[in-house]
Amino acid sequence: MMLIGILLVGAAVFLLLYLFAADDDPVAGESTTSSSSDSTVTNDPPTTTTRVETSTSSTTSSTTTTSVPQRPPEEVRVVVLNSMGLPGAAGRMTQLLADAGYQTQQADDFEPEQDPSRIWYREGFAAEANALLEFVPGAVIELLPDPVLEEGSDLVLVLGTGFTE
Repeated sequence: MMLIGILLVGAAVFLLLYLFAADDDPVAGESTTSSSSDSTVTNDPPTTTTRVETSTSSTTSSTTTTSVPQRPPEEVRVVVLNSMGLPGAAGRMTQLLADAGYQTQQADDFEPEQDPSRIWYREGFAAEANALLEFVPGAVIELLPDPVLEEGSDLVLVLGTGFTE
């Protein structure tokens, strides 16, 4: 019985190796598939967002880079929401952003509680969301989950339970 088990495991390993080796060496005349990759770095606030698209075929390779300029703070509308329960935290952050030149809206509370803090952005405002990391290091940057949430704002900053002033 043990011998049969060893033979079956060996056959499965051989089959997997054969399948993976076949994928690495395309047959002559076949073309490979195209791939596209987006990269966003959220550790440091960028001055531009770069999108890189790479196409690969059996004979040609090309790379296209497009830079989107970041809007100045005075052209970005931000609302700060407090989900951490510390009274006045959203108001103080709103004032800090206003002092930095952002168009701010009335601070408010948010439920459910978030951890870590979130920076939600509307389509086309990813670079500006990355710039807010200067004010809330460690926040998660995400596309706005509900387009109806805080209409009139380009960015929604939700202060999470891990936020410290």
